[in-house]
Amino acid sequence: MVTTEKATVHPWYKGNHEWKVKGIAKLNEPIQYYDLNQGKVSYDPRILLLDSEKTGKVSWFAYWISTDKTKGKLKWGQGPPVLEEDSLLYLLKEAIRQNFFDRDFLKELVNELNKALK
Repeated sequence: MVTTEKATVHPWYKGNHEWKVKGIAKLNEPIQYYDLNQGKVSYDPRILLLDSEKTGKVSWFAYWISTDKTKGKLKWGQGPPVLEEDSLLYLLKEAIRQNFFDRDFLKELVNELNKALK
């Protein structure tokens, strides 16, 4: 089952493994394709805003995937997501619209983007 807002998730980070999901940036539709080994694939990358009293807020880049081998059942990916630029940009825009990042981070990001575009 895909994680929802307000759920508790358990990725390990800085000695903590209990996080509340505060926001989810996702694509409009999962990426669908056919793989010779896996059959029909539905790949659903997301950025989750997590929070914990112990550690504060963090971003978790995760994905869920279903294949013919999982009989269409969504499974959590066991590693970092693989993203094409258009998918990464879409997820970042969604995260920004949902206020995942503080102003200082966004200002620094704008600064770096302006340098890269010169």
